[in-house]
Formats: sequence, C-alpha cells, structure tokens
Amino acid sequence: MTTKNMNTPPGSTQENEIDLLRLVGELWDHRKFIISVTALFTLIAVAYSLLSTPIYQADTLVQVEQKQGNAILSGLSDMIPNSSPESAPEIQLLQSRMILGKTIAELNLRDIVEQKYFPIVGRGWARLTKEKPGELAISWMHIPQLNGQDQQLTLTVGENGHYTLEGEEFTVNGMVGQRLEKDGVALTIADIKAKPGTQFVLSQRTELEAINALQETFTVSERSKESGMLELTMTGDDPQLITRILNSIANNYLQQNIARQAAQDSQSLEFLQRQLPEVRSELDQAEEKLNVYRQQRDSVDLNLEAKAVLEQIVNVDNQLNELTFREAEISQLY
Repeated sequence: MTTKNMNTPPGSTQENEIDLLRLVGELWDHRKFIISVTALFTLIAVAYSLLSTPIYQADTLVQVEQKQGNAILSGLSDMIPNSSPESAPEIQLLQSRMILGKTIAELNLRDIVEQKYFPIVGRGWARLTKEKPGELAISWMHIPQLNGQDQQLTLTVGENGHYTLEGEEFTVNGMVGQRLEKDGVALTIADIKAKPGTQFVLSQRTELEAINALQETFTVSERSKESGMLELTMTGDDPQLITRILNSIANNYLQQNIARQAAQDSQSLEFLQRQLPEVRSELDQAEEKLNVYRQQRDSVDLNLEAKAVLEQIVNVDNQLNELTFREAEISQLY
C-alpha cells in the first residue's frame, strides 16, 4: 500500500500569504481609482433611474358573453344547443383592424405630437423639476410625404395664440383656430397650452402604421381557462392616453357585440313574421275542421289536433311579443 503525504509544505503556505498581501497592497495603492470608478458607475445608474422615462400600464376586464342559440328560435326548434364561451375568436376580434381602426379614428392616433426636449436628459429633467408638459390640440392635420419619405414639422409656440411652423422647405406663421396651408400641408390648431418658445414635433402615419404600433403595446389574454373573462392591457409613457385608448377599445368591442346581437334579433323577428301567416292559416283550417266536426257530431269537445294548433299559435304570439320588446330594449342602447 502506498501512502501519500497530504501535508502542505511550509514554503507553499508562505507564498500564498505573500500573494494575498501583495493583492491587498495593490488594491490599497489604487484605492482612489477604484473608488472613483465605483462612484462614477453608481452615479450613472442613479441618473438613469431618475431621468429615464417611466412606462405605465393600464388594464381592464371584458366579459365574453355565452354564445347560444337564439332563445326565440329555440322555442320553435330545439336543434340549436348552447355552447360554452369561446375566448379565442373574441381575442382576435379585439385585436382586429375593425376594432382598433375605430379607436384610431376616434382619438386621432394617426397624428403624432411630441414636445421637443433637450436630448437624452431633457424629458427626465422636466419630470424631476415637475415642469408641466405643454399641450397641443389639433383639430385637423395633413402632412404629405416629401420625396417618398415621411416628413416631420416643427411647431414653435409664440405669443397670444401665434405659432411658427417649419418644414424642410418652408417656414410659415399661423394662429390658433385658423386653417394653415403650405406646400400640401394642412393644419388647424384648436388650442395651445404651452409657454412661448416651446417646440413640438408633428408627424403623421398611415392607418396601417398606427394599427401596427397599437398592436405592439396592446395585449389581450384570458384571465383563467374557460372563465369567460378577457384582460386587456396597454403600456405606454402617457398614462392618460393609454387609459383613453383602452376605454375606447373596450367600448368599440361592446358596441360591436350589441350591433351583432341586434342584427340576430332582427333576423329572428323577420323569420317569425314570415312564419306567423302560415301558422294562422293552419289555425283557420283547424277551426274549419273543428266546426265541421261539431256539426257532424254535435259536440263541443276540441280534438287533439285543434288543441295543438291553438297552443302553437299562442306560443308564437308570445314569442313574437317578447322579441319585439327585446329589439326595443337593444335599440335604446345606441
């Protein structure tokens, strides 16, 4: 058997101690540099956290109504079963161009208005000093492309409602409430709430570009499996704007559902109105048969067929009245 000596030689221990002392000495000799670098990066991190633009998130819940066969038609035919909520089609509908396009039109999201700040730190410094950002209300704006490229305009606020608009090839003065036209550019400013000298950058994008930009910050997900609750989430650096966008999307979705349900009820009403004369005709025929039967048998008892037809016409009348009331209730929602 071979035995190895596991003891560390005394010379090796001394070398390790010398290397450690040398390292400590090097750190001490360069302590000023190390402290300076550490302080610099700490300062940069603190400045970034204070000056960077915060991102806000807004969310809301939308309930998916249970899809089912029309209650009126199901009374005539039991072949249409109820179905559980289907979230996937509703999620696609909420993210569709039909819904988002209405929101873009309502809030003028094709128009981009950004206050001009000092590069990198200007916006953050204004937020730290609690400087109120300027507001520019535009009632109409059209900015054509220049040489096949989107162009940006710079608006400088003046005194007493005056402003100066600068493009790549023109400079023109305008006034709040008056339409300004120059080189294909059309602009009407409704109101300005900003100090003289404040600058805004104006640009305009296509509807498709606006929809794509909206879809990047707007998400829809099911709250939990088969819950029938959809969670709508919107992120952005303007909390008031993202809240208005989210409310507009939810309202447009609900209005679309109301219109769809009203169309279904209208079709059901038309169907019943077409079927009612036929049912009444069957009732008249049954009454004639009943009168003949009474004359022949001298009896006042109703036969089973006549009873069935009478019950059918009463049910149809009740369903027709119910559908009429329902259509009136839905029409009040518009």
